[in-house]
Amino acid sequence: MIYGRKVGLRPVEEEDLSLLLYWRNDPQVRPLFFWPFLLSASGQKRWHKALLDDPTRLHFMIVRLADNKTIGAIGLDQIDYRNQAAQLGSMIIAPSERDLGWGTDAALALMRYAFNELNLHRLCGRAYAFNTASIRGCKRGGMKEEGIARKAAFVNGQFHDVVFLAALREEWQENPPPEAFED
Repeated sequence: MIYGRKVGLRPVEEEDLSLLLYWRNDPQVRPLFFWPFLLSASGQKRWHKALLDDPTRLHFMIVRLADNKTIGAIGLDQIDYRNQAAQLGSMIIAPSERDLGWGTDAALALMRYAFNELNLHRLCGRAYAFNTASIRGCKRGGMKEEGIARKAAFVNGQFHDVVFLAALREEWQENPPPEAFED
């Protein structure tokens, strides 16, 4: 388990797939992902099998430490071990658990793991410009905005900007978010 202050991250298991499917197909959540299509149970199983066979992707379930309840998911994608870079994958938090700080704690724990354990140098992320919660969370986690791809994504019948953010290990460690390290 990877530990944050309030949450832990554990690998995705087959028994998590139905919960992930439910969360991802939520009509309020689906438009926030770069894969806008409804997911099926069989597709979710194929995704999990591919995930297990792909060393460039690490995905985790977010577990609240106080009661061991699974409340979300987060991951790293496109891990490039040669160039020491990865994309902070999409995060999802259970509807009843949103806006309570779990996502920030999970992202910080994953960033700490990526920089300190995987020896990555750069973590990047992207979000639709209208997804202000995601952008705010990335910045709270120490990422800096690097650019905007104007009207690069078609979502809900119109084009939207995509915001690109990144954190470099040395900057993150020199000036970490206050919550990034254990007391």
